[in-house]
Amino acid sequence: MRHILSRTGIYRLAIVATILVFLLLPAGRAWAAYPVLSLGSRGEAVARLQQELKNQGYYTYWRVTGYYGSITRDAVMRFQRANGLVVDGIAGPVTQSVLYDSKNGYRTLKFGMRGADVSRLQSALKQQGYFYANVTGYYGKITENAVIAFEKAKGLRIDGIADPQTQSVLYAGQATSQQYASRGGTSSKQVSGDLYWLARIIHAEAAGEPYIGKVAVGSVIMNRVKSPNFPNTIYGVIFEYYKGIPQFSPVQDGTIYNTPSSESYRAAQEAYYGSKPVGNALYFFNPAKASGGWIVRNRTYITTIGNHAFYR
Repeated sequence: MRHILSRTGIYRLAIVATILVFLLLPAGRAWAAYPVLSLGSRGEAVARLQQELKNQGYYTYWRVTGYYGSITRDAVMRFQRANGLVVDGIAGPVTQSVLYDSKNGYRTLKFGMRGADVSRLQSALKQQGYFYANVTGYYGKITENAVIAFEKAKGLRIDGIADPQTQSVLYAGQATSQQYASRGGTSSKQVSGDLYWLARIIHAEAAGEPYIGKVAVGSVIMNRVKSPNFPNTIYGVIFEYYKGIPQFSPVQDGTIYNTPSSESYRAAQEAYYGSKPVGNALYFFNPAKASGGWIVRNRTYITTIGNHAFYR
């Protein structure tokens, strides 16, 4: 027997469904404020989306248009792919929430997510005595419980979600110990300057690369700092010349002075504090833009991430 709902019944069901959506959303997440944006959408919400994607290095068109075309869709897909989201090119509430949260320097991490920033989260929790398993890059129950323990200890909202506030508190503690232990008393001012220049070279060399590719470029810089064959400071490595030619093209063309995106800052932090997605690589280049003849002939190939090939 078919049951036909009256208009009043449908209206009531819609109200109940809306209430349930709000109740199920994590506290403090105003996802309902984000409209679903996709091909053909227009307006201020699209312009804001394009501007933030542009700030973070994903939207490369020369101007913000307020029209959601194929260029915007591709930028959204690059962002989704880099942040462990469903890659569909649609800027729904979840995608926008992660995008706008990342302005604070960190994307919100929670159960089921994967990525280099999850690995970093696990490493920091492990260093501070909250996480006792292997670093896997997967946000499972063990990671969730470690975050809950950290939140309880620090008086934060206890939900097992590593939002930007939780991560800021976590990494502040990590930075303090690492600045004075592993770096022998390096001042916070020096660390800030190092991170700034590291973020600049990452942004200049890898703005359009996936997040892990940005971390990889940063780790090459850090590997050079630690190598006896290169200058022993980040600034020195970036501005090193060989036979009158800069080692990095952004120094020559001036793009080293562009303002780095928040994602480049995050990648700089990961690389600075030890993340090494390309091991001990000392060289990288984009085969589509340079032959890299000397590197190919004299160095050992490690891997390719995005558009960059890495060698040690």
